Amino acid sequence: MTTSKSIRRAAPEDISVLTEIRNDAFANKLAHGDYAWGKKMLTDTDVLNILSRSFARKEVYVVEQDGVPVATFTLCLDGERSDITTWGSPDPLAAYVHRICVRKGFNGRGLGSYIVDWCAHELSSLNRRFLRLDCDVRNATLCAYYESLGFIRVGTKSTSEDGDYIASLYERFAH
Repeated sequence: MTTSKSIRRAAPEDISVLTEIRNDAFANKLAHGDYAWGKKMLTDTDVLNILSRSFARKEVYVVEQDGVPVATFTLCLDGERSDITTWGSPDPLAAYVHRICVRKGFNGRGLGSYIVDWCAHELSSLNRRFLRLDCDVRNATLCAYYESLGFIRVGTKSTSEDGDYIASLYERFAH
């Protein structure tokens, strides 16, 4: 059975589905002992507050499979405040992917790879060379997953504002 996948920009009207998908991914992170996103589920209002700037910059995306929203992510061309804290000065040849979230029941179906490849293709068309992300260095499963998608760990960074969070910095060449 063939499935169709597509990516579209999210709109504020998508907030309920974004919250559901985000909380599914959040529960998965907690199951792996990863508290990088905190320890409590979020409401629609919480998610809207987190994503408000990204919505304004049209950086939030929804992945649909056969017309059903199954994943979401944010692709920041100029980086977020946390990227500057974590990575330093913005690199005009890089972009940053955040909040890759997959709906419960859709893990292991290639959606993460689909998202990363789509982002790399978008960056390539914009003459950007690097796709960057970070994750908790202690989440070995997630680190290994990103490495399997072609990301290379280029460093680690501890930031005082995130408590005991130590970011594993990953970078991948855009095609």
